[in-house]
Amino acid sequence: MDAAVPGTLVWGHAALAVCAALYLAWWWTFFNPALPKATGALYAMGVGFILGAVAFGIAAVVLLAMGLGALAGAPQVGGAAPGWVFAVGGVAAYAALAFVTVRFFGRPVTTELLLFVLWAALELAVLNALMGAGMLFGGAFWLLAGVVALVTAANLVCYVLYFRLPPVPSFIDGAAPLAVVGVLSAVLAVVIARL
Repeated sequence: MDAAVPGTLVWGHAALAVCAALYLAWWWTFFNPALPKATGALYAMGVGFILGAVAFGIAAVVLLAMGLGALAGAPQVGGAAPGWVFAVGGVAAYAALAFVTVRFFGRPVTTELLLFVLWAALELAVLNALMGAGMLFGGAFWLLAGVVALVTAANLVCYVLYFRLPPVPSFIDGAAPLAVVGVLSAVLAVVIARL
């Protein structure tokens, strides 16, 4: 096993944690109902937060994709699914969730749905690849996959509720998924670094 493979996955998760923190800072700056509307230097700082979040998000995807590519070339010892399953599954899940949330909950589709479905598909692909390469075993795989599924379900609930809540609860509802994904990404960076 190439020692650089876990490194790309560790740094990818670290970049994802920074992305979530910057996105959360942007959210705080522009959407906090307890603060006045951002202007001047605060507005510029908020724009910097979202641009940083985008940069770190792209870096995270690239690093994680590099790690996935390297793990795909490693000898397979676990019963991993092919990587394309997660790409196809992610697209299908996004289409289904977009339809269900609009049709049955009247929720307009926003970028957050794409982001958390992409995050879930990517995390499950990483866990699957680690299991296939013999770096993550059954019980640990299922535990971490269950946590990803639970966080994704909670994100979906927050997503559906967002426009139905008063301003302060809505603000908190929008921030909660960012905070949870950021913390989980940092935890996964540590877990993968220890494999």
